[in-house]
Amino acid sequence: MIPRCVRATAAKAYAIQAEIERSPAAGLFGWKIAATSEAGQKHINVAGPMAGRILSETIIPDGGTASMAGNEMRVAGPNLRFACAPTCRRRPSAYTVDDVLAAVDTLHPAIEIPDSRFADVVNRRGRR
Repeated sequence: MIPRCVRATAAKAYAIQAEIERSPAAGLFGWKIAATSEAGQKHINVAGPMAGRILSETIIPDGGTASMAGNEMRVAGPNLRFACAPTCRRRPSAYTVDDVLAAVDTLHPAIEIPDSRFADVVNRRGRR
């Protein structure tokens, strides 16, 4: 069980994600951005968009099934998955919108099944 992290900073949360990615079972599949709209941010009580790693172990191949048992959010939503050319690497200067658009190699439909470690997803209280 992870100790209570209610007051953790975003930097600490991203550092935890980076450690989880190093697990041999996890492996990085890609990245996601959540809460990209003001309405979405208000719904989950955050100040802005949040980046997150998508771990290989969480990917369900085409035709696969997903159990919602234990899923606190109980929703699924359509998404767009962008596959970028391998030239997108960390760099000292920020990428511009044009840089990102130029790096998109392919676009795919996807379905996200989000979950939360909080029983009360909106207020982020009542850890499981």
